[in-house]
Amino acid sequence: MRRFLATVVASAAVLVGLGASTTTAAAVPSVPPTVSPAVAASADGWCDSWKKLSVGSYVLHQPMIKATGSRNCLLAEGASGSVVRILQLTLKQCNYASGLVVDGDFGPRTKKALAYAQYKRGVDDDGVYGPNTRKALLWPVYYPNGGTVGTCRPSPS
Repeated sequence: MRRFLATVVASAAVLVGLGASTTTAAAVPSVPPTVSPAVAASADGWCDSWKKLSVGSYVLHQPMIKATGSRNCLLAEGASGSVVRILQLTLKQCNYASGLVVDGDFGPRTKKALAYAQYKRGVDDDGVYGPNTRKALLWPVYYPNGGTVGTCRPSPS
């Protein structure tokens, strides 16, 4: 519902803005109040997809920005979709939150689980996924043809 309302508000703002000015500004995602300006500035944008990273003989799945392929992206409370599922699976499979429900919605429980994982890995435990969290978390390892290897490894830089 939040995403629907945000889309309606953003669409209305764009329509109103079309007739108001002939200059265009770069699109900047709105930053939820839970995301500090420093964290927002460290990322290239909001995660909207995920990709398989081949690392030697195994594969890691990590959030990214689909348009650019950048893994320096943000996820915060209110996000949803397959990219959130990847983060939730990581939190669950790498023993940060064994009871976490993998539902694709970044709600209070996902935020709490992420903050715990951040605390355990020694980064700012704000419950917001960003570049520092990506580098610090351990990620589940998969075989290239599918199936989990059952171990968790650090992210390649």
